[in-house]
Amino acid sequence: MLFTLFAAMAIMALRSVLFSMGRPAEGTEFMLVHFLAIVTVIYVADARMLRAEPRSGFPDLLREGLRQAALYSLLMLGFLWFYYTQIESGLFKARIAERVAMAVAEGQPEALVRERMERFFTPFNYATITFFALLAVGAAQTFVIGLLHHKVMRRYVRH
Repeated sequence: MLFTLFAAMAIMALRSVLFSMGRPAEGTEFMLVHFLAIVTVIYVADARMLRAEPRSGFPDLLREGLRQAALYSLLMLGFLWFYYTQIESGLFKARIAERVAMAVAEGQPEALVRERMERFFTPFNYATITFFALLAVGAAQTFVIGLLHHKVMRRYVRH
């Protein structure tokens, strides 16, 4: 759990540093960093579990990997909501303005489009969608890494 907290804090610091340098990370670009962090967190959690209890079964490895992936996802949910409400708070307003301008250029009524965009493009929605995406990726990676530890890496654990 401590490693997961450290990894999440490192990702939070990276995102904040990028913003302070004037190079804020776009969500889709930064997802690769999150994916790498989740893989690392799950791998380390399963490796520690095998070292502590070499007889741990596949379900135990899955449970521990999912627990750590969920913790990382929850930490990112809170951070992203804070980040987009306090640090980079103007991003959603700018995106809404772009989308509304495009819709108006296509002949759609501005008031209707603006209302829909303001309901959808919010920091809470973005953080929630990211949370579920990270959780889904974490579940898939937990299965793969758990299988790797159960079938292959178990042989190399020192007793």
